[in-house]
Amino acid sequence: MFAFPSIVGLALMLLSSITSDRMITKGASPRVLRVVVPSVGVLISGVLLFLLPSISTPMVCVLILSVGYGFAAMVFPLLNAAIAEICPPRQTAGTLGVFLAIMAIGGLVAPYATGAIVDAAATPAEGYATAFQVLGLVASVCAVLALIFANPARDRTRLRPHAVLTA
Repeated sequence: MFAFPSIVGLALMLLSSITSDRMITKGASPRVLRVVVPSVGVLISGVLLFLLPSISTPMVCVLILSVGYGFAAMVFPLLNAAIAEICPPRQTAGTLGVFLAIMAIGGLVAPYATGAIVDAAATPAEGYATAFQVLGLVASVCAVLALIFANPARDRTRLRPHAVLTA
């Protein structure tokens, strides 16, 4: 069960990174590649995870979970590239370190939150269904907020007033 989502996640991480790098060198918009693509990926992931409890066929559940996980996982290298693109060179390593530390907090909070949701439910199945829906809803809301508010060119100009954003 864990292998399929991981394989899809790895494939989408590699594919999105390679495609994004090629498109950036050809003049594609950094906002599209560093904000829109990952945000849409997380939105797709969120919607799939939210809908997961309504699927009753086990193979379809595995497929939906794998694709949902994959689209969420593809965000990590794209966000690292966005940070490296925005930050002044002297602050990039520290900023990436803080970003990774913040991401690691999810590894501490998620199991506890999932356990609390499962424990509060009438049955474990209902608890896990609710946990997937909460995760899907939070991911979807965050993706929409990123689409609305994230702008690498604006942020780079604020952080590096004399730098020019390529493309």
